[in-house]
Amino acid sequence: MVNQSESSHRNPHIIPRAGDYDVRRLLGTVDYHSTIGTSVRSHLWLRLDTPMQPVTTSEPKVGIVSRLWQRLRHGRIYYWPIRTLVQLAFFLLFAGIALARLNPSFNGARSWIVLPVVASVKAQGAIGSTLDATTLLLSQAIFPWLPIGIMFVVGALLGRFMCGWICPVGFLQDVITGIKGRVDSVQTRTHEYWIRLKYVLVGITFLISGTLGLALYYGVGSDYQASLGHDFASGLFIAITPDGTLFGTLPLILAHSWRFLGTAQVSDFSAANLGSWLGGISMLTWINILILIGFIYAAWRIPRFWCRYICPVGGIMAVFQKNSLLGMHRDPIKCSNCKECETACPMQIPILDLDWKKFNDSECILCMACIDACPAGALSPKFP
Repeated sequence: MVNQSESSHRNPHIIPRAGDYDVRRLLGTVDYHSTIGTSVRSHLWLRLDTPMQPVTTSEPKVGIVSRLWQRLRHGRIYYWPIRTLVQLAFFLLFAGIALARLNPSFNGARSWIVLPVVASVKAQGAIGSTLDATTLLLSQAIFPWLPIGIMFVVGALLGRFMCGWICPVGFLQDVITGIKGRVDSVQTRTHEYWIRLKYVLVGITFLISGTLGLALYYGVGSDYQASLGHDFASGLFIAITPDGTLFGTLPLILAHSWRFLGTAQVSDFSAANLGSWLGGISMLTWINILILIGFIYAAWRIPRFWCRYICPVGGIMAVFQKNSLLGMHRDPIKCSNCKECETACPMQIPILDLDWKKFNDSECILCMACIDACPAGALSPKFP
């Protein structure tokens, strides 16, 4: 047998490492079997004396098409290209209508189709917002059965899905965040406090429109309607909204300017005429332009600022989102709690604190950014 003094004599500088104990036991077993020669022991001692060398492997580079094909084979793809194309299509629909207003003869015909997104009636588009349709009908003493019914059906099935995939205002904010290149977060306490603002604005909107509708229905609302003025009587967020300014007011101003430039003489370009033209723009229009500028600045500072804290449509649909059939699922086995999903979420949702079986946070817009960000593929949409 190889005793302790012999092993020390052979190599007094051996430092035991992890796994050496098993090898020494094997050496002891070898000594009991004379059929095994000294070559086996020499190889085993060589393992003890030779330091471990790291094994380096070179992985072949995989192209974009190959990576996409691997994701398709394994059942996981990125959602952001699909969502971007859908958002861009709807945005071009609204932007195309806005550009068409530069033609003075254009007069868009509005249909009965309304969706729970931010789409102002000022844009003359075929598709409008359920909120604008609701307040507009209430200002005419008509109960808005259709807009409310659409909100109930869409909310029960999809929740705030349209906020993340169809709304043109949401797409504008995503573009601004994409240009910035990062998703910033707000302090949790501040974020949770200002979320309540949109619910307050929803309450004020329906308080004004609801009381006006009741007063007009009973024939005593003429003075109330006159005191509100034509703009605010139609709805608070018809009078003050960034999308109405972007897709309605500004194209209309440009259309008048285009018409003026087509017939103007050189003498018409004077300071007096310029002052007269600026003076013809109402105070409410200037307020809306300032609101549009503030909207762009806020979207640059905070991702989806309008959707988080201001949007009344989002506030209404958030009530349905809590119990909608479409939700999110997190696999607790795959999830490593790395918080990459929370970092990528534009609505700053504490995903890891929610129920993993199915979570329907009221602020979730189902944009699937968390799914794309998860390195383990632990998140997926769930319906129902």
